[in-house]
Amino acid sequence: MINASAGCGGMSRKSLLSIVCLLAGAVLLPGCGKSGSKTEPEFKVSGKILRGGNPLPLDPVMAKAKAAMVNVKFIRTDGSSADFSQTAFADEAGAFSTTIPKGKYRVSVVHMNGRQPGDNLQGKFGERQSKIEKEITGDTADLVIELNDYK
Repeated sequence: MINASAGCGGMSRKSLLSIVCLLAGAVLLPGCGKSGSKTEPEFKVSGKILRGGNPLPLDPVMAKAKAAMVNVKFIRTDGSSADFSQTAFADEAGAFSTTIPKGKYRVSVVHMNGRQPGDNLQGKFGERQSKIEKEITGDTADLVIELNDYK
């Protein structure tokens, strides 16, 4: 048995236990719940990915098998949340939809058609190479990204 009053300046066991609990709470609780971190409102962003005015082709059989896709990724670049990113997938018409907080983003586009291995865009619009930059300030229903504009 530990003698709480010995070595603790004559504190009672109850007082010592209260201090230990408070310290443990201060260490363990800051990451819990919404009070520990500020959550940002998210906005719906939808639009189309086009090349030459047309959606990127997807082989219907491969698309159904999830082996053909257009991956659209929004990577936050304004420093307010450096490691935030959100991925959406465009359909056969090039349409995509996602939700993201307001901010400045680099947009990555990867086109996998299933029958041809790898990115059919040859990495030109990959996460680090993409020159597509968009600022989101609210709900955006008509964001058209024409890949030919970013040569």
